[in-house]
Amino acid sequence: MIHLVEIGCYVNATSASTHTVGTGLKGFVLTSGPQATVWMTLRVEATDGSGAWMEGLVAWADATGFALSVKTTGGIGTHAGWKLAAGTLRFSNEEYDTATAPGPYEPIITPEGYAQGSVSLHGDGKSFGAADVEKGLIKIINAGLRDHLRRYAYFGRLARELIVSDAGADYSTATVVRTGTVEQPVVSKEDVLFRWRGKLSDLDSRWQSSTYPGTGAGGMSTVGGEGLKDQPRPRLRGYRPQIEPVPTNNVGDLRQISDRRIHGVADGRNRGAPITVGTKCNTLQVLKDSTPASGSFNWYDGSDGDGAWCKTTFGSQGGVFTLAAWEGATPAARTLAQVWRRILIEDCGYTDSDISGADVSALDTACPWEAGVWAGTSERTKKDVLDELCGGVAGYHDDDLSVWRIVFDGAAASETVLTFRELVGSDEDAPFGHVPYVDLELVASNDDTRGLPVCGVDIQFAPRDRKLDAGDLAGDSTSATDPVGGADIRAQITSESLTATWPTTVDGKDAAVIALWGERRLPVKTALRYRSDALALAQRLFAVHSVPRDRFTLTSFLNEETLVARPGACVIAQSSRYGLSVGKALRVNGRQLEGQSMKLDLMEIAL
Repeated sequence: MIHLVEIGCYVNATSASTHTVGTGLKGFVLTSGPQATVWMTLRVEATDGSGAWMEGLVAWADATGFALSVKTTGGIGTHAGWKLAAGTLRFSNEEYDTATAPGPYEPIITPEGYAQGSVSLHGDGKSFGAADVEKGLIKIINAGLRDHLRRYAYFGRLARELIVSDAGADYSTATVVRTGTVEQPVVSKEDVLFRWRGKLSDLDSRWQSSTYPGTGAGGMSTVGGEGLKDQPRPRLRGYRPQIEPVPTNNVGDLRQISDRRIHGVADGRNRGAPITVGTKCNTLQVLKDSTPASGSFNWYDGSDGDGAWCKTTFGSQGGVFTLAAWEGATPAARTLAQVWRRILIEDCGYTDSDISGADVSALDTACPWEAGVWAGTSERTKKDVLDELCGGVAGYHDDDLSVWRIVFDGAAASETVLTFRELVGSDEDAPFGHVPYVDLELVASNDDTRGLPVCGVDIQFAPRDRKLDAGDLAGDSTSATDPVGGADIRAQITSESLTATWPTTVDGKDAAVIALWGERRLPVKTALRYRSDALALAQRLFAVHSVPRDRFTLTSFLNEETLVARPGACVIAQSSRYGLSVGKALRVNGRQLEGQSMKLDLMEIAL
């Protein structure tokens, strides 16, 4: 088995050589910047703005220039200046230079220098959350000939690790171990250490894409006062209650709901008193010029691309003003899966091809529940809001193949992709799809972070899941829901979330579980909208987590067969130990790669 690594870079050198766009061998004399590297794939682009380019393999190079064997071109004409742009470097741990490969791979990866990193979906043993991805590492030998590599720009470029069976294997048979985004290398006399990270690390940037300039707040100003200078504008996805729109002018009667388009508002309140939804204006200017009727507020949906706003009859000193708002025209567009997908595409810059459509459809079928996230002027990262959205319901991760996946807790077992078995003799008689493991260990079940049963599940969800009557706030002795002055309703108005509990006993506990395992509860905070959905989730999680589940760690070799054991996949572990002689279906909860081995965190699938 041979490891291959492809690392993207930007050379950023220039040449004044004159060439006509075309294929074949072309020589370039460098005028500035670092030298090219032999056998790298390199694109040179004309510096005259014509858009012409040539790309191929560097056949020869030193500090004075290089020869490029051009394979593909763009544009036409003769050009007298070129810049060295996108490049791809290729390394391997053994000789690999077949005619089917895109270029030779230099066998200079150090023995300990590849396939490091880990992924974990279910780290607390209780409920799914965002995956945790460690940065990948690749270390190549530095024989003193590649000091110029440190001068290339690597940040944000693509890196891939692949494996092939042997030196003669066709490149089309190469299996991708993982992909990532490159960071800058660390160079020493002995080696060059390249680091790259998975897609989750790319979510560390701010979710809200624009800020307030804070240059003035008079009249109907939308730029905010000095106190809002450089603070993020609010953003909404899905449905959220109790949003406090941001006042942006001196009076405080013009307020921003979101920097993106929304589809509806409801349930306005000032100091808890109901405020009627007034006129929907078709432009922001019309909203600014409007005068809401007494006891109401007007609003604008942001359909012209200038954000969603509302206007009240009172200023920011008049009390706390809240409303419910939603983004997504129908309930089907506001499900957790659809909001997750929309954030990745519209806010993070991914496309449909980067997201598992099958996962989105499966989650919509299993959990067709409305959810949403909102961020005001406090800065939130993209990962923050996706964690809040998915927390307790689903786990999302990059599958190492550059595709986003999302899996809900309690999902039925999928078809098994592999059976791990004890090594028996040479193991030549093992059935197809059976591979030996190196080590299998049962994780202690009395570790309360590793799946000890719970006696009850508490799901927090968004408030306002039922209509508030006019008498609820002040107190209405004739109301069945408000006999003592509306205490329950006031709790909805002031709280960030309510709680749905399963089992639906008086104390919300399972006495049988308590008798055997003690009193442990599972608290889960979600972005779900309705009590009924939260209760359905609580019931599902209780079915999953009120029974003990075995958890194992398994160590195996990393090769083409075992690569399919990615997080979220279902495998079978077969062993004479732990009563597994006939095998047990387990979900891959996490995977750690190191060298030519991998260590799996396996959890028994809930019935």
